[in-house]
Amino acid sequence: MWPGGVHLSFGLWPGRELGEPALAAVGDVLEEQGATFAGAMFCGPPGLSFSRVPDAPGLGYAGARSAREVRRCLRDGGAYRVAMRLPGVGPAAISLEATPGDDAPPGRHPVDVTVEAGAFAIPRPLWDYEEREAAEVRQAAVLHYFKACCTALDPAYAVLHSEGSTPTPSALATGRQIGLDVYVSRRLGLGPRLTDVAGLCVTREWPTGTFYSGWFLRETTDLDALLAAWTRPSLILGERLSHTVRA
Repeated sequence: MWPGGVHLSFGLWPGRELGEPALAAVGDVLEEQGATFAGAMFCGPPGLSFSRVPDAPGLGYAGARSAREVRRCLRDGGAYRVAMRLPGVGPAAISLEATPGDDAPPGRHPVDVTVEAGAFAIPRPLWDYEEREAAEVRQAAVLHYFKACCTALDPAYAVLHSEGSTPTPSALATGRQIGLDVYVSRRLGLGPRLTDVAGLCVTREWPTGTFYSGWFLRETTDLDALLAAWTRPSLILGERLSHTVRA
């Protein structure tokens, strides 16, 4: 169910109704980009409150299932983690992310896409020529899927990280750092408050919002300043979204 080695993930917080369970919506987007279901999943009754997959009571593992069966379980809300294969990237796990210490229904969990980090498991200064080439290929492929999900689903925010996590709005509202690589939807109107962030990292303007990258596309030269620049916008995101409920 999990890719091997060190993990690279992007997590989405929709912050709006999607018309189907968020895990199913992400799976739809990835299928449209050529991904395929690998047949394994953790599933159970829809609407379970839990902290972490697969530890939640009521969840069970199912393997060698057809893509049709996996899709049905996703759309019924009974899938909590599914295995996929992403062209150009390899094995992936699409999961409701953990909310440590807080049992919450599916709509209060970020949706996480996890793949193997590859060369991104190694600090950039230690890359040799082959690792640098491999990193460029993986970077382009992961960014393609990340952009596709953000463009199709327009989450309120999304966070890309290695061996980290995507904070919930309630965590942001209590001062948790959002991360170094963050997509923010244009519909939230936070652009003017992110001017300092943009000046300290690489930005990519996408159809529905902006991706601010302080590590994945290029490491920032002033980490402390970037983290400080994110402090107020992170709190605003948390305060605006912490009471938003989604299916």
